[in-house]
Amino acid sequence: MTRRKFLHRLIQTGLLGLSGLWWLTTRAIGKRAVPRRFVRAIRTRNYPGKVRSLPTINKNAKWSG
Repeated sequence: MTRRKFLHRLIQTGLLGLSGLWWLTTRAIGKRAVPRRFVRAIRTRNYPGKVRSLPTINKNAKWSG
């Protein structure tokens, strides 16, 4: 292998490594979701809706197998 071929291979390997590193950083860091501030839920005094009893467990449903 001549010096010229060696330098070409070295440059190609370096460029390939840099492009792979660039691809990883743009995919991993650039595509992440931005952290948002959280909002606390306000606790209500009563249940917001109609309160019904749960259906019986022993009864077969319409689409059960």
